[in-house]
Amino acid sequence: MLYFVIGACAAFLYDAYRPAEKSSGRWWGFIADMCTLAVIVWSICLVAQGNIGYVLDKDFDLRPAEADNFTDTSAVNRIWDNICGRLFAPLTTLWIFSLSTGRGVTASILRMPFLVDTIAPHSYNCFLFHQMVGQWYYAATREGHWWNWWRYRKAMYWFSPQPCPVEWYEYFYVVGLTVAFSALMNNTAQPLMSVLMEFFNVLIFGENELEVDMEEALLEAIEDMTGFAPEMDWGLDQCGLSSVGLPLLAARLSKAFSTKTAPLNITTASLSHARTVQDLVGVVEEIRQKSDEEGI
Repeated sequence: MLYFVIGACAAFLYDAYRPAEKSSGRWWGFIADMCTLAVIVWSICLVAQGNIGYVLDKDFDLRPAEADNFTDTSAVNRIWDNICGRLFAPLTTLWIFSLSTGRGVTASILRMPFLVDTIAPHSYNCFLFHQMVGQWYYAATREGHWWNWWRYRKAMYWFSPQPCPVEWYEYFYVVGLTVAFSALMNNTAQPLMSVLMEFFNVLIFGENELEVDMEEALLEAIEDMTGFAPEMDWGLDQCGLSSVGLPLLAARLSKAFSTKTAPLNITTASLSHARTVQDLVGVVEEIRQKSDEEGI
């Protein structure tokens, strides 16, 4: 809850201050780069000191003495590991806030097409499948020797480090295989699910695709989100919308105006320039017109 409140406050502060539109925006890029450098340096220090779960007779300078002991039930170690991550909340919050301006070396690297278009779509699948792919890799490279929870006990369960006891250089093999498996799932399972969902929609609702009134659908979507009916000349702030609510609104509008034969992709970036409800209608009309002309 604390992280959620911090993130929400930072988002509203960013929307009110809009640092990317000010001449001082370049300084936010510098701050983002310094935060990146601090995270990299601290990560190197943590890796260099070793893993407390595997080195039992060593003093770890970056841990307090009470959490530098592996002979207890790991209760103190757990508490310190959780506290250590939360101590960086101010730094990570500042990092995300400054990165949002799009300035600096870090932002220029993170918006590279290879990262945005090729790697980023697999991030969640890597979270979901890394353990499973890692176990398959372990069995394939250890003559069928299967990794399991009981043979290789962890110091901590639930997202603890060392999902499989492989060498450090094999990490890159496992990551590559996980990304490849994610790509396979995106190109097979996901289209199959879309076809099945479309089939059941036609089966239940039929193929009748009525023309949706744009203004009516937009006003209805905003009313469902905010709880009151807006007017066309109202600003987004008056409607209870801001940059925080635009992603949800974009998703609802895409679903409302898309048809089986003409899907419409309305993004948060396309709505971010609108200032009134009428502007939103104009943006959606422009996207639909462009979609019809280009056949997208």
